[in-house]
Amino acid sequence: MTAALLGTTLIAGGSASAQTGPATSAASCTAKALETVVIRDRTSVSGTALAQLNKGEIASTPCRMYYGGSYTKCGITSDRWVKVTKHGVTGYVVGTCVKSP
Repeated sequence: MTAALLGTTLIAGGSASAQTGPATSAASCTAKALETVVIRDRTSVSGTALAQLNKGEIASTPCRMYYGGSYTKCGITSDRWVKVTKHGVTGYVVGTCVKSP
């Protein structure tokens, strides 16, 4: 299943810009877990768990947010997801529980 692009590029230390079309890996950023989150195979809390990103850990990300299934995590209800890679595992984590350091 493919996630839809949020329409904004989020680059640490930079500004947001509009995006169209599928996500590409032109830039590389990092995401720091504010709480422990599950890395899933798709943008849904029912997606298969692939790995875990523990509180305080950092994973690489292509600097983009994606829309997916709605959830309530870290005290916020949202449908934003972040694609991350940790130890060779790539998947999606809830966007409300990670930030770019």
